[in-house]
Amino acid sequence: MSFRIAVIGDIHYKNISLDECAKRRSAIAHILLLRTVQRLNRYIKPDVTLILGDLIDDPDSPSALEELQTLKSITDRLDSRLIVIPGNHDPDADVFYSVFDRPSSITDIDDIRFVTFIDNEEPDSNASRSLADIKLMKSARNGHAGPIISLQHVPLFAPRSGPSPYSLTNAQEVWSAFDDNNCTLSISGHYHAGDNQVQNGTGKSIIVPALCESPFSFVEIEMDGDAVSTRQHQLSLPPELKLIDYHVHTPFAYCQENMDPELTVQLADEFGLGGFVFTEHSGQLYFDLPTFWNAEFMQDGLATDHGHQDRLSDYFELASHYCPPAYLGLELDCDYSGKPVVRPEDMQKIQVRLASIHWLEELKKSEPDMDKASDEMLRRLSVMFEHGIDILAHPFRIFHGTKNKVPERLVDPLVRLLREHNVAAEINFHNQITSEEFVIKCVESGVKLAFGSDSHNLYEVGEHYPHLQLMERCGYNNSDLPHILIQAPDISES
Repeated sequence: MSFRIAVIGDIHYKNISLDECAKRRSAIAHILLLRTVQRLNRYIKPDVTLILGDLIDDPDSPSALEELQTLKSITDRLDSRLIVIPGNHDPDADVFYSVFDRPSSITDIDDIRFVTFIDNEEPDSNASRSLADIKLMKSARNGHAGPIISLQHVPLFAPRSGPSPYSLTNAQEVWSAFDDNNCTLSISGHYHAGDNQVQNGTGKSIIVPALCESPFSFVEIEMDGDAVSTRQHQLSLPPELKLIDYHVHTPFAYCQENMDPELTVQLADEFGLGGFVFTEHSGQLYFDLPTFWNAEFMQDGLATDHGHQDRLSDYFELASHYCPPAYLGLELDCDYSGKPVVRPEDMQKIQVRLASIHWLEELKKSEPDMDKASDEMLRRLSVMFEHGIDILAHPFRIFHGTKNKVPERLVDPLVRLLREHNVAAEINFHNQITSEEFVIKCVESGVKLAFGSDSHNLYEVGEHYPHLQLMERCGYNNSDLPHILIQAPDISES
């Protein structure tokens, strides 16, 4: 049975502004870590996650302990086991492990033995291994027949192999102990460019690239017996694709967590987006929170006689300040008749119009008829699409969490409806999974697709990893995307 390891190196978090950062994007390192953790939990599902030092950037900062605690609160979300070791930019081990759990020198998980080392700092950002730890290396094989993995911050690799300028000053002796015990892997951080000798077929050492430097990478290792394979993941998008995120929320969303328009703009650039769209819920801008969440406006729409709280002009003022590079959009709710919940004069101000269905009357019933639910959704969308909609947001979100799957009879007529009205279908992974079947039917029918993160938290901005993976599973490569995706020039003009 295969065993999956995720490895994160050199986070270098520091509570400063991005303007103060150089190559190390320390100011957003906590966001990078959260994005990594969420991707690991949902898509990669490792058996163990390793973080190999330099979690923070300045160990002498008055906020060093608070920064470590911020990162700890993020790693606490991991579904996998976790092994963390400090680096030369972290406080001393006792302080560091007052926040994080201190691993044993030897940790066995399944048939894999992890041996952790905190080496002594040496000049020029090198390190040395103590005699006691070399003795530990020499004894690591005792009573263990499976793979052995050595974990450290400063790289351990065979002398005179690899490009890293950093190493152990007693590397020859340490590597001899590694080799004599028939160890499987040495995994390190510290050298920010990284060096994957396993992938290159040149050795047993893997140096993971720094998470804090573009393209913000981490490494996935899969072990199956003696076979070792690796994959480098990056949080940023291929910049040549110029992908647009058509679904980004703001502080005006009742459901947002930490959205900040200025930081959203910065993150869109950091992650290689070609652009993004602010798309706030129209119902949340016109009605107060109880009226919206209880769907009390759905019967009469804007004519509802209570709960009005008009924040749309404030939303326009805030969002427009960042347009460009952002586009101004709305995620339009509709009432039960299908009429968009938006004033005509406000409709004319927006550049991108997303339609969304958040409630179906049929689904309120204890035993809903899914055929009737499908018919209700199609009826409402056919009305809504007459008002000049660009994109249908999260087409099947309404069925998420129900005991019934997406009704099969809904897919084909929905694709036809999208094609007839020239409306794109959003690929959205926020509380839903988009099927390969739906994507292929859209593409083959000439229905354009739109990538949307549906960001409610800053770590989600431009997180199109699952979208690209879905396209690949459907048989479409990056060169196909310009023909499949809706492009910025196709958007309705304000």
